[in-house]
Amino acid sequence: MEKLSLTSLSASSVHNMRRFSCYRPDRVLIFLCLLAIFILLRSNASPSKLYLNLKPPNPESKPLIPAQVWQLYTTVGPRNKNTTHQNALKATKIAANLAATWFPVDGDWSYQFIGTEFGAQFVKEHFKDQQDIVDVYTSLRVPVMASDFLRYLLLAGEGGVYADSDVEMIKPLQNWVPMPYRNVTRAMIGIEKDHPAKDEPDGWSFRFVQHTLMTAKAHPIMINMVRNITDKMLELSHEKHTTISQLELHDRDVVRITGPRGFKDVVFEHLSREVGETIGWRNVTKITEPKLFGDTLIVPINFFAAGQQHSGSDGASPDKRVQHYWTGTWRHWDESMK
Repeated sequence: MEKLSLTSLSASSVHNMRRFSCYRPDRVLIFLCLLAIFILLRSNASPSKLYLNLKPPNPESKPLIPAQVWQLYTTVGPRNKNTTHQNALKATKIAANLAATWFPVDGDWSYQFIGTEFGAQFVKEHFKDQQDIVDVYTSLRVPVMASDFLRYLLLAGEGGVYADSDVEMIKPLQNWVPMPYRNVTRAMIGIEKDHPAKDEPDGWSFRFVQHTLMTAKAHPIMINMVRNITDKMLELSHEKHTTISQLELHDRDVVRITGPRGFKDVVFEHLSREVGETIGWRNVTKITEPKLFGDTLIVPINFFAAGQQHSGSDGASPDKRVQHYWTGTWRHWDESMK
């Protein structure tokens, strides 16, 4: 059936006027009434009301994920005395060289490489109504935890893309989210480990990528990570009867609070809420295509963790968005881990 349009209806109206000139007066009257109704609709109704299938784009609409790239270099706490000046300098040069792959970024994307001072300022400005969050972040003296915490705070406060300073951008940012999911994805989370392991629960090692993250502003995953870290650090401080800055922390504390275990739990909790059923590693293990859970897209290992020696990772995969070099620049400043 031919679509009705303003232009075609106007032309047909003129044609029908000629035909109706030889018709009876009552038909002419009916036609004039219909014509008057049409003119009234045309003058008062918006296109979206007349054509439900021609909804005009909203010029004020913004992308679901802000066009902002964040990278950081934190130097909180005492410097690691076991590292040499040469190694620290080498790590810094690597970070500087890899940062160059992120700018000039694509189109309207912005880029910020921030340090400890700006990080503290950002947290104080964006979370001024949640003083416990500010207090915990500014009291942390363990570089890896400060780095973990700040990436979640940046994305909770502003959104965008976060990447560690030892991550190289491979694919242009505008192509990161696959086309079928671009209008619904508010968070894109990659898989980092996905393989058998005897010492892990269920005999399987599974974790999500933290070195590269992509989310909308105030996404629940980031908000919940910020809240969980704050609550757990305050609880630990209370249990050990000391301040956060004086806490003696172990690797297991990092893993469960700011690290992969804490992050994995929050991601799976969010996915479960989105679909209304319990989601765990078995729902996303060995995926070869992106899998959408509500507003969150879980992507295969090669998107953000290509080139590893496990989990079926392929360094030559066309899916690869970034390359992570695992230099861990924060280690050169960290002597607080026990």
